[in-house]
Amino acid sequence: MKRLLIEAQEDGLAIALVNDKRLTAFCHDAPAGPLAAENIYLGVVDRIVKGIEAAFVRLGKDAMGFLPFAECPVRPHSGDRLLVQIKRPPIGEKDAYLTCDVTLAGRYCLLAPMSHGVAYSKRMTAEERARMKPVAQAICPPGMGVIMRNESVAAQEEDVAAEADRLKVEWERLLETAAAGCEPRLLRARDSELTHLMRNERGAIEEALTNAPEACAGLPMPVRYAQSPFELYHVRAQLEKSFRRKVWLDCGGFLVVDRTEALTVIDVNSGKFTGGKTGTEATFLKLNREAAQEIARLMRLRRMGGIILVDFVDMQQPASREAVLAAMQEALADDPVKTVVHGFTSLGLMELTRKKTEDAFAPLTLCPCCHGTGLNEEKITC
Repeated sequence: MKRLLIEAQEDGLAIALVNDKRLTAFCHDAPAGPLAAENIYLGVVDRIVKGIEAAFVRLGKDAMGFLPFAECPVRPHSGDRLLVQIKRPPIGEKDAYLTCDVTLAGRYCLLAPMSHGVAYSKRMTAEERARMKPVAQAICPPGMGVIMRNESVAAQEEDVAAEADRLKVEWERLLETAAAGCEPRLLRARDSELTHLMRNERGAIEEALTNAPEACAGLPMPVRYAQSPFELYHVRAQLEKSFRRKVWLDCGGFLVVDRTEALTVIDVNSGKFTGGKTGTEATFLKLNREAAQEIARLMRLRRMGGIILVDFVDMQQPASREAVLAAMQEALADDPVKTVVHGFTSLGLMELTRKKTEDAFAPLTLCPCCHGTGLNEEKITC
């Protein structure tokens, strides 16, 4: 049973999603910081770097973004004013990655004002795409593009059309705002974390528990009052355990998670797990399947992005590897962030890539000694 837990804190709303009492998602709905993913800016081209086929775009007083020419319909020149959207927030020393292909996201579709034609979610089957084609063509504004999300398949056509109309009006207002001045500035901030979660969550959330009922107005599920919803489901304890370097599995095995500049490496260890009377291959398969489920949960909670390598416990049978691949695919089915499972490498490591996402809202502070985490800047040590 999925439950949404919303707890008011001094610096905003903390939001958790639990499935059968197990924490699967967490975010903090504090005011968005600068250069958040999906923010739309009026930018001014600061300089052109021909050697890397890109421009650096000034987004504000002290904010800069990186715009490859491949993300522009026309090659820009120094001093040009451009409407740009942050595709990927700043990471380390890297500037925010920008695109001119702006999109406005809804629950059922995305409006792509700078594109043309119709596209569909990769999660849709061929049959679903064929069924949604006339709907997509009917709601697509002239001269614009629309991307049909997987959630549109089960929606009423009039609801999808109403959303497309609302996004079109929002785009027209954004253009009016951009025309009102020439200085680089933020035109549209990304939606709130609660809006994101509700828009992207797959599967029904049966109820919400909160100590701030006013924050739940309009939610499409029953809302109940709870003085401390996080305490009811041990959210803080689950977060602390999930952000440690060493994460224990229910079976007695454990994961070791190490993040580097280039990738994230996860090592699966048998630990205390013996598998009972089952044979070695069956024991390792059971361990690896549980590890796959936990890794998928941690990827979402910890907002991992980029290249992820998983060193599962070695198995001899190809069928066992296929079973672990299937378990990973199934565990990732509810993750709203695009994740691709590339399979096992020649060294026996499972290789995945997950889209890098904004993490400015997560009030999580890594502990320097144990890679654990605390809430609200409180350090937790081993």
